[in-house]
Amino acid sequence: MAVEIKREGWLQLFTQMRSPSGFLSRRFTVKPGGIYSGDKVAIDIQRFGEDVAIAIKKCTGPNLNDIDEFTTKEFTPPAYGEAFPLDVCDLLNRMAGVDPFTAAYTDYAGQLVAKMAQGFMVIDDKIQRAVELQASQILQTGKLTLTNKTGDTVFELDFKPKAAHFPTVSTAWSVPATCTPLDDIKALGDLIRSNGKVNPNRVTFGDKAWSDFLNSDQVKAYLDNRRLEMGNVDPELDDSGAVYQGRIWIGSYFYDLWTYPEEYKDPQTGNPVKYVADDKVVVDSTRTRFDMTSARVPLPLGPDPRVEGLLPGRLSSREGSFDVTPNVYPTPNGKQIMGELESRPLLVPVQIDGFGCLDVEP
Repeated sequence: MAVEIKREGWLQLFTQMRSPSGFLSRRFTVKPGGIYSGDKVAIDIQRFGEDVAIAIKKCTGPNLNDIDEFTTKEFTPPAYGEAFPLDVCDLLNRMAGVDPFTAAYTDYAGQLVAKMAQGFMVIDDKIQRAVELQASQILQTGKLTLTNKTGDTVFELDFKPKAAHFPTVSTAWSVPATCTPLDDIKALGDLIRSNGKVNPNRVTFGDKAWSDFLNSDQVKAYLDNRRLEMGNVDPELDDSGAVYQGRIWIGSYFYDLWTYPEEYKDPQTGNPVKYVADDKVVVDSTRTRFDMTSARVPLPLGPDPRVEGLLPGRLSSREGSFDVTPNVYPTPNGKQIMGELESRPLLVPVQIDGFGCLDVEP
């Protein structure tokens, strides 16, 4: 009896994979000397106040100034390393998105290259998200606390910001009748101007903080001022995953208003966590100096020349201005190939008084 085999169509592969956004970490840029070979990175810092010349009696000589004073700060970056194994026996399996008939006539080498490219893309994205998490912690706390997959702290760094730059508001923003979001932002902005010597011009809200900001009676009355154009709310999605919400005058400064709903998966719980917490409001300036630094990972011999051709031609983390070291090598019997990516990036808020963060739910 003849067996009927019906023809069937084959749809293009769908891969659900969201690329890292980098909205916060883009504020940190590589300066000369930022990518280096070594264990630590150091920077000399000079700070001058806004002093004025004082009057003197004629013929008594000038007032003397010390212009040589500076401090040196050293930082040791954390280490990240991600890897994936490829077993040659897995090449007997069909790749996702390749129909069974095409798969049977695809050479093993081509399939191996495709799998290797996908593996490096996945682990490269993980390291980029780790850098975004650094930016998230720095902007909201002025500190770094990095943990391993079991939740143990493996890296800590306190940049020692002034406590006044990370205040808790006196009245929660969730109380619309009595909260004072404009006063809270103004106070922190004035502090940034006074201590950091930069004009604040950017506010990044957690989701609930933004909702409470709009619902507050103070903000509603302020934006309803029919005699003056104090600000506008006109949302626009940015390609970084952030949402540009509009602009507003608060005190003497004109602020761009942003929300950032992007999230990452907590490595311990598996639950999604927002990079900017719901009850946080980050205030900073586009002129604040934030540095991206990166220590090169030593691999002087490079990847194993037998499989070096499996390395991808480009890694997006390199475009993000921090160094990554890819490696690929086979096991002695040639039955398994390892792909690795290591990196030692560290974000440094050099102008530590040039930003701050409000906790709006005391």
